[in-house]
Amino acid sequence: MCRSETCWGAVIVAAGKGDRFGGEIPKQFTLLGGKPVIDYSINTFTPLVEHLVVVTPPGSQWMKWWAPSALLTTVEGGLRRQDSVMNGLLNLLSRGVTHVLVHDAARPLVDTACVRRVMNASAENPAVIPAVKVRDTVKRISGESVTATLNRDALRLVQTPQAFKLKSLLRVLADAGDITDEAGAFEAAGEKVVFVQGCMRNIKLTCPEDAELMSHLVHRQSRVLGTGLDFHPFHQERPLIFCGCRLSDTHGLDGHSDGDVVLHAVADSILSACRLGDIGTLFPPGLAEWKDADSSHLLSVCTGMVRNAGWEIVRLDVTVIGEKPRIAPIRERLMCRLSEIAAVPLECIWIKGTTTNSLGELAEGKGVGCSVLAELERLSE
Repeated sequence: MCRSETCWGAVIVAAGKGDRFGGEIPKQFTLLGGKPVIDYSINTFTPLVEHLVVVTPPGSQWMKWWAPSALLTTVEGGLRRQDSVMNGLLNLLSRGVTHVLVHDAARPLVDTACVRRVMNASAENPAVIPAVKVRDTVKRISGESVTATLNRDALRLVQTPQAFKLKSLLRVLADAGDITDEAGAFEAAGEKVVFVQGCMRNIKLTCPEDAELMSHLVHRQSRVLGTGLDFHPFHQERPLIFCGCRLSDTHGLDGHSDGDVVLHAVADSILSACRLGDIGTLFPPGLAEWKDADSSHLLSVCTGMVRNAGWEIVRLDVTVIGEKPRIAPIRERLMCRLSEIAAVPLECIWIKGTTTNSLGELAEGKGVGCSVLAELERLSE
């Protein structure tokens, strides 16, 4: 069950037959880059929502092509799209979900940034959809003749995930006729639907030609990992600057800059992921301009380089190594400050502490180390 007032769930609709795609295997279970199409969406949504349910085709035939994790919830689909979605919604309602994302399994390349835009906009809107501009000239036809050229400035190509208050979506779907997306049910009910910027990579797998294009996009690496590691000794006469926070006026960390071991390791991790060098190269310790430098400024420079290179930070896993400072009492403070400096959502950051089990000078309290694992995602076009 959910523990907060706002609880997010996601319904991934994978109940279709995919007749236009052709072949024996439904498109959502075919392989893309070596793994089933549906797994891409599951991997994207799992860290962003508290509960996730996949709507599968009726029966058990689909199990020949896809074996979901034992921890994943699946429900059977219905005759129509809204019947399938309703089955997923009712499962989430029983678990206390208040807000829901509905996503097509046939859109495997949606990125985290697009999902977050939809979720953020739903705070003030009952129905939110991602959409992209129409780039080509659009004409209305009758038979084989062109009857008009449409104004594409007023047109958008709609994508998923679409976000709603769960109970509102249940209400409008119960009264809806046949629909192609859930926003259509809201429109038919005369309710407001707003859009946010979608993602150009978020194309739908409809025909074999789409699979070929998606394969090229998948092989253009979309996610990367990087690690950072740093150590600094203590210096009694320096202030303790730690993860951008001034924890005390004495017993700080020695170094050419302010000695912030956490921010240094974070900077190296994101630079490593993008192959952009390291802080020792970018900010040489022998140069006077970096003497006592504010490490929050150094990290801001590095995050700017990363974004200019086309990447977004989606996870920072920080491990502090040493006897002090104790992390648990100040964890929230450190995470909030790192979120602010790196411009990364708080839920994408975790900071924990460990010791060396009496081994070495860190165990004697002479210094502290930090190890960081960073995960980055290619920015939307």
